[in-house]
Amino acid sequence: MQRADAYVVNGYKWPTGMEVIMQLNLGSSPRLLSDGRTSWNAAAAPALEMWNRNIGKMQFRGVTGTTGFARAGDGANCIAFSSSVFGSSFGKYTLAVTYYSMSDSTLLEADVLFNEAMVFDSYSGPLKFSTVTGIAIADIGRVLLHELGHGIGLDHPDGAGQNVDAVMNAMISDREMLSRDDIAGAQHLYGQPTDPTPTPTPTATPKPTATPGNAVSHLANISTRMNVGTNDHVLIGGFIVSGSQQKTLILRAIAPSLGASGIAGTMADPTLELHASDGRKIAENDDWQSSAQAPQIAATGVAPTARKESALIATLAAGSYTAIARGSGAGQGIAVVEAYELDETSSRLLNISTRGRIGTGDRALIGGLIVVGDSPKKVIVRALGPSLTAAGISDVLGNPTLELYDGAGNRILQNDDWRSGSQAAEITGTGVPPRHSLESAAIALLAPGSYTAVVRGVNDTTGVGLIEVFDLEP
Repeated sequence: MQRADAYVVNGYKWPTGMEVIMQLNLGSSPRLLSDGRTSWNAAAAPALEMWNRNIGKMQFRGVTGTTGFARAGDGANCIAFSSSVFGSSFGKYTLAVTYYSMSDSTLLEADVLFNEAMVFDSYSGPLKFSTVTGIAIADIGRVLLHELGHGIGLDHPDGAGQNVDAVMNAMISDREMLSRDDIAGAQHLYGQPTDPTPTPTPTATPKPTATPGNAVSHLANISTRMNVGTNDHVLIGGFIVSGSQQKTLILRAIAPSLGASGIAGTMADPTLELHASDGRKIAENDDWQSSAQAPQIAATGVAPTARKESALIATLAAGSYTAIARGSGAGQGIAVVEAYELDETSSRLLNISTRGRIGTGDRALIGGLIVVGDSPKKVIVRALGPSLTAAGISDVLGNPTLELYDGAGNRILQNDDWRSGSQAAEITGTGVPPRHSLESAAIALLAPGSYTAVVRGVNDTTGVGLIEVFDLEP
């Protein structure tokens, strides 16, 4: 069967030029999500911006801080979890429903209701499935992307069994970005953006999960979220490229798009620098769309969703590198720095680390990593604080704790004071034990998948800390 290029409209649309305010009432997650987020709102919000970047005569605006449940016919557009569709039952396998009201062919209200009986997460890459039920664990971002398509007037293009590659298909799939069919349908209704941004192509999307044929597992995509300050309190991420071939990566500094979420105090305008091991600055960016690399960044499928966010693509030889995120004009706030592999060469990311000021609550240091391949990967994870004074860093975190979670949000290890743990001898044997007894470390054998490490201070203490992951089987 050949692929069809198609879209289907449902006969309704918003008035031309309208800003549609969507109330994000999904709230916080009771567990860490696979991508390190702690808020459903944060995980869902980028879907609004993805549609906005590709249409002209209508825009979404997400708002948080509203209260109450979604109500049909109240004139408010709400995104929320619900046990029913305004009193009617969800279908057995229904993830979400868009319930809209209209006058003639004009949309007046659209509510997106997520079925609270289903299992959701936030992640990139191919669909994940429960090992217990075999049912897909739905990525909330791509589900909302689909439902917002209904909310602007699109329907399922595969209703008659056509082979269509689209987010708007009736069944959730591995596709997590808008396809050219989705965009064509939206632009049929609302036109192209007046200041168009590069449109992602349906190729070259990083796949941060196990790839068939990778006999040797390795560390792939990494991310860190924390509160970014100035001077010694900027976010500093380090990594090592090992191998005989060059490695192509995309680095991103994300912050404004987190503001339409449950995370308060996000940075308004993050900048990004990449330095070589000798300190030379080899690349930098402030506002990715102003970069000469903007078309290539968009084509990766993981371009930032806010104009003020930064990104750069670099092809790197073997060696150690440092990425630095700071606020433009000495701005401060919570930000995320991420690195994605864009190729499948034999060269690998080995050791990864992030340093910055660690606070409490949402200002803890949250690091994400992905193991790609066919077999488990043995690593040591370290949370450092007191020993950083030897590098001339003041205001260090005096007693860091470490937790590691798997992609389902299960805590698989924790440590406070590495010498007091059962792994002390094994940690010493690695040759890279922490230098201070109050620092934390743990060794883990990680199956392919995504993981999240969280570093906090004992008794909610704060200060500059560092998290590191060493590949013990390079």
